Amino acid sequence: MAKRPIDSRVKLRHIACFLEVARLKSVVKAADALNMSQPAASKTIQELEEIVGVPLFDRSRRNLFLTPSGEVFLRYASTSFTALRQGIDSLGSAQAQEIVKVGALPTVSARILPPSVKRFSDQHLPATTRIITGPNAYLLSLLRMGDVDLVIGRMADPDAMTGLAFEHLYSEKVVFVVRPGHPLLAEPRFELSMIEPYQTLMPTPDSVIRPFVQRLLLAHGVSNVRDEIETVSNAFGRSFTR
Repeated sequence: MAKRPIDSRVKLRHIACFLEVARLKSVVKAADALNMSQPAASKTIQELEEIVGVPLFDRSRRNLFLTPSGEVFLRYASTSFTALRQGIDSLGSAQAQEIVKVGALPTVSARILPPSVKRFSDQHLPATTRIITGPNAYLLSLLRMGDVDLVIGRMADPDAMTGLAFEHLYSEKVVFVVRPGHPLLAEPRFELSMIEPYQTLMPTPDSVIRPFVQRLLLAHGVSNVRDEIETVSNAFGRSFTR
């Protein structure tokens, strides 16, 4: 059976707008990122949905989320957009220095990545390494968009990993730390439930590690923590607990 030709009504602007709305979950933010008006961005998405014949976004909630059809379209749209971008880049000067863009969690960029980048640099290849840090979901969205070449992060839910190749690199322990001289250090028989009266730093709700921490707390009878501060910043956590 012959393949159906691509509908000529689908333009690059449709794909670019769709990818930005999918990444930012907001037409307003996508319009700003693409330097276009919000009505123009909304019209572009509406045109694309009319062309493909199915809704791509769920508009019943505050933020826009992809429908199942939108999830499928995202995989192919991001791949094709990335391939086109790489093709355009390849037409540049053959002598131009390559840029290897690596997405990394803040903890990874501080502990694991430096020696790896050092070994890569020692090979004296004609390439510059660029490190982009952020939450896991944000980094995976950059990977799908082709804005980074690889991501070193945590394993996300299966749905978020669809269409991505991944390899297990390391395992992490979940531990609780306190500042030197903290009253809990004087406890002869420490139990995790003892943290309840104290202010606690917790991973943000959208971080991959948050469910693991919550399960650990619940397993030790901790249902609430006092004065919770949410962050995934390793630097802030170190400074705040000192």
